[in-house]
Amino acid sequence: MNILEVLTAGQGGQVVANLAQSFGIDRKQAADVLTAVVPELAYNMERQSFNRGGLADLVSVLGQADYSKALAPGAPLTSPGVTDAGIQALDTLLWSKDRSRTVAHRAARVSGVDETLVRQMLPSIAAIVMGGIASKAGGTLSSIASELGAAPVAKAADTGVGDQRPLPIPGERPGLGRSGSPYGDLPDIIRRGGTRIPGGGTSRAPAGPGRGGGTNLPQSGGSLDNIIRDVLGGVVGFQSKSVIGWIIRFILVRWGWNFVQSILRRLLTRR
Repeated sequence: MNILEVLTAGQGGQVVANLAQSFGIDRKQAADVLTAVVPELAYNMERQSFNRGGLADLVSVLGQADYSKALAPGAPLTSPGVTDAGIQALDTLLWSKDRSRTVAHRAARVSGVDETLVRQMLPSIAAIVMGGIASKAGGTLSSIASELGAAPVAKAADTGVGDQRPLPIPGERPGLGRSGSPYGDLPDIIRRGGTRIPGGGTSRAPAGPGRGGGTNLPQSGGSLDNIIRDVLGGVVGFQSKSVIGWIIRFILVRWGWNFVQSILRRLLTRR
């Protein structure tokens, strides 16, 4: 199951309808925009996951907001909370406003929806995507953090002197602090590298409200960054193990973009 399937199963299959209602467009237009934007975000996640710093940033931003709120039935996708969380996700996934504009331009061209409106939708879609990932992989990431002793970092008390988050370690992106993250120091551990998960332990994330689940851990253990990449890749839909493989898949998708769009559009608009 990839991230598009996760999203269409969320809200009882009403993610598209909620997106349409929030931005005053019809269901088909919302489906077309979602179909155009989500693969772009997924490919950027895949590219970012090939290095430890990028992988750590993905885990860090997943822990910075309660993205599950974006998947709730009737979620106010244009609210400041959802929008701010989505912007934070876009900053991590796309890195610049120029890339966001490029994604919006391509999505507008494919969907026929006004480009200005697509730009407004991007943060909400990013929040939805992150909510879908957290719903499936969050429990496993919490389990791994617990096994490694990476306890969540409590938010600092309000001292009136600004944000009290720990100083970033070398290689950490500005703004991606650890304060309040359910994954604690896990991003820092990933970034430092050299950590392995022992085999023979818990192979499945514990179930429970808000914990996600459905992602298996290898019984034989393995390198932490490879395991985290496999956990995220299993939800997002990337499985290639090399940059060359990613480039080949990217070119193939670009070449067959119209065909892929038509198939996914049918999937998202079916009742």
